[in-house]
Amino acid sequence: MNLDFLNIIYFGNPLLNWIYFFLTIIIFFLITKTIIYFSKGFGRKITNKTKGDIDNKIIDMIEEPLAFMMIILGIYLGYFFLVLDTIINFYFINIIKILILIAIVWIIIRLIDVLLNFLLKPIIGKTKTKYDDQIVQLLSKLLKITAILLALIIALDNFGIDVFTLLAGLGIGGLAFAFAAQKTISNAFGGLTILFSKPFVLGDTIEFGNNIGTVEEISIMHTRLRNLEKRLVTVPNSELAESITTNISSATKRKTVWKIGVTYNTPLTKIEKAKKIIIKAIEDCDLCEKEPIVAFDEFASSSLNILVLFFTKTGAWGDMVKAKDEIGLKIKKEFEKNKIEFAFPTQTIYLEK
Repeated sequence: MNLDFLNIIYFGNPLLNWIYFFLTIIIFFLITKTIIYFSKGFGRKITNKTKGDIDNKIIDMIEEPLAFMMIILGIYLGYFFLVLDTIINFYFINIIKILILIAIVWIIIRLIDVLLNFLLKPIIGKTKTKYDDQIVQLLSKLLKITAILLALIIALDNFGIDVFTLLAGLGIGGLAFAFAAQKTISNAFGGLTILFSKPFVLGDTIEFGNNIGTVEEISIMHTRLRNLEKRLVTVPNSELAESITTNISSATKRKTVWKIGVTYNTPLTKIEKAKKIIIKAIEDCDLCEKEPIVAFDEFASSSLNILVLFFTKTGAWGDMVKAKDEIGLKIKKEFEKNKIEFAFPTQTIYLEK
């Protein structure tokens, strides 16, 4: 058999060398697939016998980046079968290094969450405050950003770029960049202000401007809230730090104020009866504090208004809603039974003859 075609030169290398190059990559790809197959089978059987699930989580987290690294290693070893230009060789080797660096950073980023949860979760679980969860969330992001920045510095250094000299030499460009980044810096300081002054923590319901929502995430740059429509609202930290914010969850009790109007032709005895009905409805409600304020308030344009003010025993939003529902329906029922009429906007016109 004539195999002279294997010696045909393509891009400075015989075809046989290119076959070795691609065959090496394929072999490492198959090795990677085999490792993943056995880790999912036998590896899981071993880790399932151990206490806790951190080993399972670590395997899940590092499988993909390790597979990526193995393929890069195959490309790197296969490259030794080729002889290419010096410049191409320089860039190829550095690109391989960067890809391996990406795989390492990928593994580190995935391990950060697992290790933080494993090391800090038992400690955090013993505390009642949600502030610890907030710290872990922020620490996780800072560690990930640090890993990425370090990887970027190493990558630039591999291409012969001195990062620190580059930053020092920015001059006017650096000032322009700083000006452009002013909002970003403002958001970062806002995030630190929220973190350390603790006007609210994860899980709190807050109100600022026309927005009400439950805090789901506090990062350096922004805070995410789940509003009453169950939509996710992302607010820049600079805006949140500068606005007047009410922490609704911090309330130990909730106040409800009503003005209940009865018609002008309601006798005084029935007004007194209405007040007693309202007081009893509130005091019978287990969710409310006793001794509400119920008093005649004003002669309105079309009604005699009774002021009603009461507090729930807790600051929970749901308790307030349930209390209002129970009390309101009971008042309506008793008013109908005692023939006390609620007022509604009316006009009386007198015609003079």
